[in-house]
Amino acid sequence: STFKPFVYGAAFMQGFDPDDTLVDQLVAFRPEGGGPVWSPRDETEPTGQRMTLRDGLAYSRNTITAQLMQQVGPKNVARLAQSLGVRQSKLDIVPSLALGTSPVTLIEMVTAYGSIANGGNLRPPMFVQRVEDRHGKVLQQFAPARNPERGMPYKDALTLIDTMRGTIDTGTGSAIRSRYGIRADVAGKTGTTQENTDGWFILAHPQLVAGARVGFNDNSVTMGSWGQGARSALPIVGEVFQYALRQKHIDNRAEFDIPRPKPKPPAPAPEPARENPLMEIVNGVLEEIFKQLRSDPDPAGDERAPVHPPPYDRN
Repeated sequence: STFKPFVYGAAFMQGFDPDDTLVDQLVAFRPEGGGPVWSPRDETEPTGQRMTLRDGLAYSRNTITAQLMQQVGPKNVARLAQSLGVRQSKLDIVPSLALGTSPVTLIEMVTAYGSIANGGNLRPPMFVQRVEDRHGKVLQQFAPARNPERGMPYKDALTLIDTMRGTIDTGTGSAIRSRYGIRADVAGKTGTTQENTDGWFILAHPQLVAGARVGFNDNSVTMGSWGQGARSALPIVGEVFQYALRQKHIDNRAEFDIPRPKPKPPAPAPEPARENPLMEIVNGVLEEIFKQLRSDPDPAGDERAPVHPPPYDRN
């Protein structure tokens, strides 16, 4: 599911808006040229209600992403992923690509998320900054390209980052806020492979992008519910960001160049359910009885009844 942002990014480049809606319902697709029908499902049953693209990504709804992929087209999604940095792995141009069915590497995904966080500019990762001899003399030095490659339009990259904030604020990656106490402006995405064999999580900040993948090379080995990205990979990234913020390697006040969404006001409390008419009558009668008991004078007057009964008169 960490591949899903490329579907939404391609949609924004075609004029879609995060507040556009699709119906959360089961769908089926037959690939061009034939082949088995693809019908993606979610862990929970579809609601049948309209859902915004923003919420579709935040809650990682396969049904919403698959419908969006059908409208955007697999070729456009693959092209965007490649332009952002996914260039070593082969991407199958099929509808299921929307959910990340083509294997990719973590370094490719972190590079692509870095491009999104950088306003759509691709800066390939650098593993070596300089080479020194044993005396400290610099033999070779490397620096990022002065003119980064444009991976996607700046405006659309900001829209995508803003949409990915929802994953952290209210969606599947909300443990970054609730468990790790990170209040910085961050956006990201969880990911879980089929049968929970791998868990993924990538988090983006204006000054740092970090990702983790937890799993096995053997897909027959599964981790059950612990294979979910929010449970396996997210804690690793959460610890990294906690450390980076604590040591001030990154600025807690840095923000992406698009206003953060205002917190949604709390939903109004639901009206209490009405009881059935018979119970209303019974409760009304009981209330009147208790009122009368409270208002009736004490038959013993102002004096309280004695604690012990009077002695028995034998005469």
